[in-house]
Amino acid sequence: MKPFQTMPCRVKSYEAALNGYEKTDTYLIAYNDICNGGENILTPAGYTDYVGSFLYIPFFSDLMNIDIDTITILFYSLYGILCILISVIGLFKFYNTKPALIHGTISILGVGTICIFISDTYSFYGLTSLALITWWSKIQIIAQNHRKFFIFIILTGFLIGFSNTVRGNSGTDVLISIVCILIFNSFVNRNFSKLYIIILILLPVIIINFQISILKNKSKNYLETNTEVNKSHDLNFVRAIWHNAYYGLGYLSINNKDVPEPSDVYSTKKAIEIKSDVIIYSKEYENILMNEYFKFVKKYPFLYLKIILSKTGVVIFYFLIFFNIGIYYLLKNKIKSETLIFFGTGVMINSLFGIAAEPDYTYLLGLFAYSSLLGTKLIEDKYSKV
Repeated sequence: MKPFQTMPCRVKSYEAALNGYEKTDTYLIAYNDICNGGENILTPAGYTDYVGSFLYIPFFSDLMNIDIDTITILFYSLYGILCILISVIGLFKFYNTKPALIHGTISILGVGTICIFISDTYSFYGLTSLALITWWSKIQIIAQNHRKFFIFIILTGFLIGFSNTVRGNSGTDVLISIVCILIFNSFVNRNFSKLYIIILILLPVIIINFQISILKNKSKNYLETNTEVNKSHDLNFVRAIWHNAYYGLGYLSINNKDVPEPSDVYSTKKAIEIKSDVIIYSKEYENILMNEYFKFVKKYPFLYLKIILSKTGVVIFYFLIFFNIGIYYLLKNKIKSETLIFFGTGVMINSLFGIAAEPDYTYLLGLFAYSSLLGTKLIEDKYSKV
């Protein structure tokens, strides 16, 4: 695997976002974003994408006077190293058995290295999960000593919020896992006082989203006032979702004219075929492809089921590879309810990323983190006397 694989077009768009800021003194505006139809004009930065990295990377490039190529590598690599360190600290703080510590360290370094080598927004799927799992899989300790871990609880919210701005839902899996296990423990113990932890985590997430929304609106207002780019680009920072889901129906590459081809070009051509003047990646564009997606499901239910099952098979294969020795401990010992709920939630959510789009390993890095550290937790449960 070649290291530092950030998509070339994404890096060019980071450069365009920096150029846009220098021209307008406004973040989230790009200039000469040739990869998104913005040659020699001002356009929204991060068009069709999650905007976080199009804000942070140009910001640090300007602040530190470092070129975009270098700051991109540093951004993804340093976040990867930070998450690995947080994860290892959590492992050695909460896990007590030597086999679990050995397995956990190997798992963290292995998954973390894969993520750093990818060095793209996809890496956040694995890194944020990796950082937080070793801590929150021992949620009983954190909940019982909530004052002692107050700063970490707040840090968890900031990490999740920050991560989601770079790659949507890359921190949501851990958030939902934490919420599920807290609610479960509250009902089991009939004590709901610890649920305020959820609020403490959500506060930083809400604050970060609010600040990003302000910057988006400022960028939109500038473009509406000073350009006519709204004729060619949607200024609402729409994330392309159904665009990907629609061409994902072509996963099996079946020779049928009604089955989409697995490519960006096919989705675009389909939308334009239906409405010639549609703005690519706009809300209207996404609605068109959403309707086409469900038309396909209705027309070819069994073929659709075959596609979904094929993707599911690949996801299960990846799960088993990273779960590895955990299979033995799962079969040998009864899994604890807390372990099942926390890790099961994370595994299911991360599996959906591959099933909904395509089961490419870059979409499944969170699954790798949960699967491998589930093995670590089962080993810990087996040998721990606590």
